[in-house]
Amino acid sequence: MAPRLAPVLMVQGATSGAGKSLLVTALARWFARRGLRVAPFKAQNMSNHARVAAGGELGSAQYLQALAAGAEPEVRMNPVLLKPEADTRSQVVLLGRVDRELSRLPWTERKPRLWPVVRESLRALREEYELVIAEGAGSPAEVNLRAGDVVNMAVAREAGAAVLLVADIDRGGAFAHLWGTWSLLAEGERQLVRGFVLNKFRGDAGLLAPAPELLERWTGVPTLGVLPYLQHRLPDEDAPLLGTAGGGAGPRVVIVAYPYASNLDEFWPLGELAHVEITRDPNRIEAADLVILPGSKHVAASAAWLAESGMDRAVKGYAASGKPVLGVCGGLQLLGRRVRDPAGVEGEARGLGLLEIETTLDPGKTVRRTRARFGELSGYWAALAGLEVAGYEIHHGRSRASGETRAVMPNGLAYSRGNVLGVYLHGLFEDPALQRTLFGRAASLEAEFDRLADALDEHLDMGYVAALAGSSQPAAAGGRVEPPAPPALARLIFYTGGARAGKSAAALARARALGEDEVSFIATARADDEEMARRIEAHRDERPAAWETIEEPRDAAGALRRAAHEVVVLDCLTLLVSNLLLEGGEEAVRTGVSDLLETWRKSGKTLIVVSNEVGMGIVPENALARRYRDLLGWANRTLAAAADEAWLVVAGRQIPLL
Repeated sequence: MAPRLAPVLMVQGATSGAGKSLLVTALARWFARRGLRVAPFKAQNMSNHARVAAGGELGSAQYLQALAAGAEPEVRMNPVLLKPEADTRSQVVLLGRVDRELSRLPWTERKPRLWPVVRESLRALREEYELVIAEGAGSPAEVNLRAGDVVNMAVAREAGAAVLLVADIDRGGAFAHLWGTWSLLAEGERQLVRGFVLNKFRGDAGLLAPAPELLERWTGVPTLGVLPYLQHRLPDEDAPLLGTAGGGAGPRVVIVAYPYASNLDEFWPLGELAHVEITRDPNRIEAADLVILPGSKHVAASAAWLAESGMDRAVKGYAASGKPVLGVCGGLQLLGRRVRDPAGVEGEARGLGLLEIETTLDPGKTVRRTRARFGELSGYWAALAGLEVAGYEIHHGRSRASGETRAVMPNGLAYSRGNVLGVYLHGLFEDPALQRTLFGRAASLEAEFDRLADALDEHLDMGYVAALAGSSQPAAAGGRVEPPAPPALARLIFYTGGARAGKSAAALARARALGEDEVSFIATARADDEEMARRIEAHRDERPAAWETIEEPRDAAGALRRAAHEVVVLDCLTLLVSNLLLEGGEEAVRTGVSDLLETWRKSGKTLIVVSNEVGMGIVPENALARRYRDLLGWANRTLAAAADEAWLVVAGRQIPLL
């Protein structure tokens, strides 16, 4: 028996920056407080802010969402991480590790490689947890990106997820964003949108009427609440805003946000322990008590910007005054004299020369969690001498010190010269021991997670949301009744390949996994001779006796309507096209295939179709055979374009086409 799969509650956005990550974090804590084992999931994330967990790198947002859920962060929660290196180039991190081959592929060619990993990661989490809360990316209505989608409606369809669509009302046009997004979705996808959420509202929510009621009348989707503009201290996945200053009393810390700065979110504790400013303005440096050069996804580009902007002179002048400077990872390399790149990883660069170190990059990438102890330090950093700290490494290459610069951690993890310190360890400021040593107290996110969950209770109909997630919770006063049952979700799975390649076996195995004994099988073969009759009999013996068999050589749409079960196998399209062509010509083929697709879309059933590739060999010698080849090619192309999954089966091996 197939394992029970946990339900999936999904948060998608009408726009980027609508607050998806924050809402997923709040939902993760809300459900975890009620005793559910919750896992966050984002199929594909684009961010230079990453953490290291079980298996390698994952996006910082999913790392923090896991902490909010009380779950151990792992790479399956964010199986695909794209780390921008230029306006048109990103490094692809697949299941925690850099995939250089995928990184070189055009975006439009990546889905066949990414989607199987996404699907398997999601399925594994659903088997191991009681609820998965998934996050989309951007907007699901970006129709130019639909063909390559692995993160929005592709995930929702795969899981039959209940989708909450969230809009940022602070930027204006929220109702248009919600209605427009819903309108641009395919019909089956609209059925998955079960609630609208208005986020970042300032003012009296009573003034929004009658817009929520009108929106529900037009779409059938209720607005489940209005979240206020929540001030919080959680790290921002898209990096804190430039020019942002905040925090309480304490030292004034200035963080230099050069292009491709990475892991800025690791400095979130400073928002509570100090007065923080993130800037690209050299004039903001002089008055700081501490200047930090953070990590960089592209050190050469960041070094060029430091020189062009005048920030290099400002930082060097600041250090010359005896004030403390810290460089983290790429920031450490920028503090050095030179970065060499013999393997062509990122490009060579000249640093600030504040540390007498030289860095050599190599293609290998160090990704690990690390504990290490500081050695002897002086000046501002002297209090850290002998302190053991925890952090994580994400970097290329190694550095070597000379002159007055000393290694102050084992294995080249940190270097110091006077008040200038460079470390390869990310996450130092998240270490409570370091926080107490430098600031006299420690910061925590636990209270923030709880405050976000409390806001959901106050502003959203969480009884309704809980029901969408398959959890029974009492409705709030004035809340909605139990939501209607989720709509049936039509899914199409397509297998094609050569003769005797294993297509039917793959389709039968998939049908068993999805429907067990409750499967309908549409057989399109006709026993026109003894050999075909033996083939039909052999195929019948391969199927479980409990399955329903419908023998229908032409009217596949009618057979699908008559099928008693929610999982249906059609084997095969090849003979269906042949039968229709011989009986009614080309028009019968096109009509029959189109009717099959239309019936499937309305049925809510999972349809698994088997076909053959007959156009990959010699051109047939007669006109009818050529006509058949062309029509079957059209039918295969049409089915594959509509499919949620398409597989090419060669010698028993399944190669994903979608």
